Amino acid sequence: MGNINLETKDYVLSSLNDAFSDDVVQSVYFRLNMRRRRYWANPDQGSRLYTLRRSKDVPRMLQTVRQYAEEALADLVPERLQSLAVSATQKVKSRIELNIEITRLTGEKQTIPYFVPVGG
Repeated sequence: MGNINLETKDYVLSSLNDAFSDDVVQSVYFRLNMRRRRYWANPDQGSRLYTLRRSKDVPRMLQTVRQYAEEALADLVPERLQSLAVSATQKVKSRIELNIEITRLTGEKQTIPYFVPVGG
């Protein structure tokens, strides 16, 4: 699991199962943080979550954030993961929390937290 350090506003990985190596978690964070069309070797890699920083904080953003996250992580499913489920909730204004539930090819599950700033 990961926690957020409020001073640095960065994720702190506290405990990971032995079955999950850091590369799976890092690849999820990498795809969510990288802008779409920026990686020269694969222009479809990355997410469009960066576009939501300047959008309005309206209820339909939950669906948009979930859709953008699923789009960014879609290529992980056939090669590295068995399944992937993204859920979005909003408890604080201008911030949407994502819970990404991944299932490895061995059947083991893990939930990865991530948050997206929305609105200005």
